[in-house]
Amino acid sequence: MAKRKEFHSALVPALDALIGDPALISPPRGGKKKADDLYIPAQYIDRIREFRDEQSSRGESATKLLGAFARILEAIHYNNRDEVFVCANGMKIHFVPSSQLKLVSTNGRTGSTTHALATARYVQEKIGKDNVAILTGDSYMSAKALADDIDVAHINPDVYTGRRELELPEELYGDWFNHRHISAEAFAKAFPEEKPLLLNEFVEFVIDPSMASSYGVHCLCNFAQTIGRFEFDKNKGSGELRQLHYIDDLPRSIQPRSAGQAMLAEVLMAPADEIPIVICPAVFGTGKTYLSVAIGLHLTSDKNAEYDRIFVVPRDAELGKEIGFLPGDEREKTLAKAMPIVDNVRAYIKNKGDRKKGNLEMTAQDISKRVEMTIEQNFEFVSIINMGGRSISDCWIIYDESQDMERFQINQLMKRIGDGSKMVITGDPNQVFNKHMNYHSNGLMYAATKMAGSPYAAVVTMTEAEITRSEAAREIARLLDH
Repeated sequence: MAKRKEFHSALVPALDALIGDPALISPPRGGKKKADDLYIPAQYIDRIREFRDEQSSRGESATKLLGAFARILEAIHYNNRDEVFVCANGMKIHFVPSSQLKLVSTNGRTGSTTHALATARYVQEKIGKDNVAILTGDSYMSAKALADDIDVAHINPDVYTGRRELELPEELYGDWFNHRHISAEAFAKAFPEEKPLLLNEFVEFVIDPSMASSYGVHCLCNFAQTIGRFEFDKNKGSGELRQLHYIDDLPRSIQPRSAGQAMLAEVLMAPADEIPIVICPAVFGTGKTYLSVAIGLHLTSDKNAEYDRIFVVPRDAELGKEIGFLPGDEREKTLAKAMPIVDNVRAYIKNKGDRKKGNLEMTAQDISKRVEMTIEQNFEFVSIINMGGRSISDCWIIYDESQDMERFQINQLMKRIGDGSKMVITGDPNQVFNKHMNYHSNGLMYAATKMAGSPYAAVVTMTEAEITRSEAAREIARLLDH
């Protein structure tokens, strides 16, 4: 079996890698190199041309790739006798014609997978087996490559989670419980083997109750006592790990039930000028959509509302192609795809109750009426295909179930944020319906990785251990998802 390496001098990108990230062949000057050399089967050009006219994100990727291929091949033809194109960051791009490959056809066909494998074998013969890998996020492609003794470089193998779990050292108990924060310098000294904290990253501390009691803490039942967020202190000009504090302003009807929910609620409650973007990749049933809707309503419908309305772009695995066949106007069509949002509005209203009547109980009929009124007064639903050119200011923006969006698509949607808006991007990367993507290559995980450490964004992940929907849901995740 091929030996795994962190860096390969030569990569052969599988077709899914190029479709998922056309910028792979147009890296910026000074950007980190994926490899010294990128070898692309020339057969890809004909294959990608087949996608060009599709009314989908894959079609848009194909158009970008064909344009880049044309520029690269023209430069090779006129300026380079060695048939190599050198990118701005020094990476070299080679096109390998089918005539140079030893193709092993399947049922008389030689598809892109076959060309990728043959190209990798061709490069192995030139520079050695251990220096070559196929770049892919596709499990079938990975299995075929490894079976052929070709190494695999996975797309985004290291996913930024936005959180760590560490045992609180004895020397930091005073800072944590007396001052409610730990300086970046003290953290680095106490955890010399840990990577430096990124802005808005969370740390969940494992705390010794007997040690905590010596500082007057006898009940570790408050998430703020065990979790901190790494913030930048403008007055000190440095970063510090600070106990959660924005969740103190949550109403009684919205209370976190897990550490992940406490982290998510903290950054959702933070002002838009402090954290305008929140990205939450989390498995089903962890409460990500409920908190996004409930806190959004809390900050939108109150007398001193911080946002004008809640702006929702719901899940659309078909990338807008089905919307024309649904009955009704655009709002009705889009609302049909946003039922998870409606369900969570109903749950929020039921939990909040009718306080004007002095009780917390509401009839099913009262709840339905309140849901309709809340949707009408507070929400705007827009389909993905109608988001071009929008500038959304002073709004609570929800991109729900965004794991089906591709990289450049989430890029364009995120650019819609205007002044005073808070953007919440949620999704479960384990439930990707878009057949052109997988866990690592989808837009949700791409955004989470790229925005890691940005002062404008916070990333919060939640796993199946934090499913709060029901005991049955946790059991289903345990038995069926493994």
